[in-house]
Amino acid sequence: MINKTILILGGTGALGKTLVKKYHNDNTIIVFSRDEHKHYHLLQEYSDVISVIGDIKDKDTIMNAILRYKPEVIINAAALKHVPVCEDNPYESVKTNIIGHQNVIECANLYSELESLIFVSTDKACKPINVYGMCKAISEQLYISYAKQQKDTKVVIVRYGNVLESTGSVIPFFKDLLENNASTLPITDDRMTRFLLTLEEATDLIEWAYQYNDSHGKIAVPKVKSLKVTDIANALIKNYGVDVSLKVIGIRAGEKLHEEMVSFEEWRKTEELDNFFLIGNDVVSSDHHSYNSLDYLMDSSEAYNFLKISGVL
Repeated sequence: MINKTILILGGTGALGKTLVKKYHNDNTIIVFSRDEHKHYHLLQEYSDVISVIGDIKDKDTIMNAILRYKPEVIINAAALKHVPVCEDNPYESVKTNIIGHQNVIECANLYSELESLIFVSTDKACKPINVYGMCKAISEQLYISYAKQQKDTKVVIVRYGNVLESTGSVIPFFKDLLENNASTLPITDDRMTRFLLTLEEATDLIEWAYQYNDSHGKIAVPKVKSLKVTDIANALIKNYGVDVSLKVIGIRAGEKLHEEMVSFEEWRKTEELDNFFLIGNDVVSSDHHSYNSLDYLMDSSEAYNFLKISGVL
């Protein structure tokens, strides 16, 4: 994106800050989020960014930001995203992760100058078993439905797994324990696998989906490998040079052993490209397959090298 006015909803989070870093030199950036503290620190680093305090649960604040700054692109990365929190507060998840996104769609629909609307989803929306994933799965359908009504605004959904060292993810949690002399690292299940990608890979997916001609109304998914959570923990223990054991504590409410980014049911509607999958609305294949974190697993040495190259170690 070059020479665009970009409104980033949820823009003070880890992904939002990476999008600011990627785009602020060549575009006008408006960052919209409810976290005053994060806004303050973001502005210390990027003084040219326009800061807007607002919440996607409040339609008026979204509409005010759109009418005031007239964005050509909206990237919606706002979410209540922690699985256990959403399990304990399901209605709050519904208000942010469904109603909030419907608010965004309704505001975008009233603004005729919008070129692109990009929604950031999650692998937990694929065959969801937890409140967070269920809400995001419904939101995906809201955007897909809206895309069918649109001829002038390009609507794109991106879906991916856990982002390395994002807020609340397992890596900073493990690092904090190791730095505070913990004797064990808690593992919910020693078989657990997760898709992990860097923040740069996440923003590259957004840029690709924005640029790709045939992405309107479809779900873009990156091709990345997955890691065992135990390999992540052991790599960090090795890097810190400490004698720490792993303690299995049991799966938390709403957790899966393995995640999927493209389900068996979606595979028949999925186009496979060089570095991405694109899930559409029409059947394009008779194959039955799924893109899941068990079948695309790195071995322990690959996992260590990936974490090293990515700057985690």
